[in-house]
Amino acid sequence: MAGMARRSRREFAVSHGNTVAFLGWTVGVMVYLATLAVAGALFAQTVLDRWSLSLAGVVTVQVPQASQPASNGPLNRIDSVTAILDETPGVHAHAVLENARTRALLEPWLGESLIAELPLPLMIDVQLERGAQVDFTRLGERITSVAPGSVLDDHGLWLSRVAATASTLARGGWIVVLLVGLVAVISVVFAILSGLTVNRDIVELLKLMGARDTYIARRFQGHMVGTTLPVCGLGGLCAIGTVLAVTGLARENGGRGQALPVQLSPAALSLLDWVIVAAVPVAFAILTVVTARLAALYALRRMS
Repeated sequence: MAGMARRSRREFAVSHGNTVAFLGWTVGVMVYLATLAVAGALFAQTVLDRWSLSLAGVVTVQVPQASQPASNGPLNRIDSVTAILDETPGVHAHAVLENARTRALLEPWLGESLIAELPLPLMIDVQLERGAQVDFTRLGERITSVAPGSVLDDHGLWLSRVAATASTLARGGWIVVLLVGLVAVISVVFAILSGLTVNRDIVELLKLMGARDTYIARRFQGHMVGTTLPVCGLGGLCAIGTVLAVTGLARENGGRGQALPVQLSPAALSLLDWVIVAAVPVAFAILTVVTARLAALYALRRMS
């Protein structure tokens, strides 16, 4: 009897019908989507952090072109504004942007044909001293008094909107990961229950011969590992390949003069970010293995 049990343990093969085949494809697709969602969430947060850092302590003054180039012409207007900036406490430096550079900054957003038709304002970049507290309302009023129609932008409103958008994208990415993980758990539980149903006669025979639930659950778990581990790795590699392909196309378009407002490249993510992205397939593999064992043990105890 003991010899028969040992032989049965060697020869016992788990049969799931067509369930495992569908499960493999399902888990692979879910790992692909989850990895892309994590990469997108991390990229959105990275872009927000870099823009916030680059715009910290930076103010932009837009001085519209004068309608009549007389004593209040463009040069005098700019001179008046820069004189106010020179005497403002907390202003470290300022620089007037050339029209060519202003056009280059706006072309990706508005297009070359529209830029050529618009009367572009003169732009002044203002760099504040670190920790300086400047009364932007008062400074804006002084600038408007010498150059009517001028706008002082501290980028606060724009950054708050970008922050809200980036936060929404990041939260959406993590919600997608949680939902995909939940679907993966449900799929694995269904596959285990289906496999136990298909192999019910064999399972009951093994129990009669003294096989423990842990042994039978381990066989189902091992079969699940052999099915899900390859597709988890394949899904993760395809997702990383997709990210690299998208960033490559972005760099190629940028090289052709279609510059993107945001630099999209693999370097946009830090080493820690890439580690997190690469950990997604591993996390899904562990999740499926643990879920398979717990589901098998629960179902076997219900069969007792």
